[in-house]
Amino acid sequence: MYNRAFLFNGIGSKPEKILAKLTPEMMDRYETYRTEAFSRLGLDLDMYKNTGYSVKAAEWMVPFLCDRVVYEYFISKGIIPDIGAGYSSGIVSASACFDSIRYEDAYDIVMTHLSMFRTLQEKGIKLDMGIIIGFHYDELKELFSGKFSPDELVIGSGNSKFHVMISGKAEAVEKAIEVCLNAGAIKAFTMNTGTAFHHPLMEQYSFEYISLCNKLEYKEPKYPIISVFNQTVMKTADEVRKENMINVFTPMRWDLALKNLEELGVTEFFDVSANGAINKFSRVSGRYRLYTLKDVVGGGYTL
Repeated sequence: MYNRAFLFNGIGSKPEKILAKLTPEMMDRYETYRTEAFSRLGLDLDMYKNTGYSVKAAEWMVPFLCDRVVYEYFISKGIIPDIGAGYSSGIVSASACFDSIRYEDAYDIVMTHLSMFRTLQEKGIKLDMGIIIGFHYDELKELFSGKFSPDELVIGSGNSKFHVMISGKAEAVEKAIEVCLNAGAIKAFTMNTGTAFHHPLMEQYSFEYISLCNKLEYKEPKYPIISVFNQTVMKTADEVRKENMINVFTPMRWDLALKNLEELGVTEFFDVSANGAINKFSRVSGRYRLYTLKDVVGGGYTL
């Protein structure tokens, strides 16, 4: 039923690393979109002139704007998706690129993240996320059994057979990193996010986010989107709305979403991030291929 899937990454990569991968033509389009978005959101075009929480907001906008540029570049080359998937806040990008919500609405959703950070800092709540390389989801679940309560720590996403994201209270994340390194992890580190996306405790700090997602006007997506939470294929406006609403505080299974896409017939996967971020932590079966912007620009993929 499906042959080609577009994969959208979330917040995380440094702006300068993302922008360095754009061609001059794509950079021009990015600057146009950035001028429009920053003006609307009250952000300074000079990244260094933004202060306080605006610094984070300006940095968060960069990957979202680049997703739009790369998506439109792929389409212009005749690379049309049959289905898509969004990793974390990549769900918001997928929703916008697939015409389920307006791009302006997607940027507003991202901006509500600031209220979460503000509340957590005001209350002095220390949260964090971490990356474990060298274990898969089930191995880590067994390793953590009896060592952490669900309130302290959860596996925020099983990304692949070798890559897992954890989320929870900062002290628990640090302890989990130590446990994993002692157990033979290839690499394990904290992300220093100041928050714990994809941990259920985030629901109580996400009122503004949930409220906005609930009241926005959603349309049926131009292309279906697979859920990273229950691996169902979403085709309706209400399904996409719910996926966005529960995103911040719901653990993901990115690995299972990719596996299900393969079972649905997908053989070509395209990383829509400018810097190949999805490709770094994802794996598809050996007989398939995950293409990046670099592959397409450099001629590594032809229709």
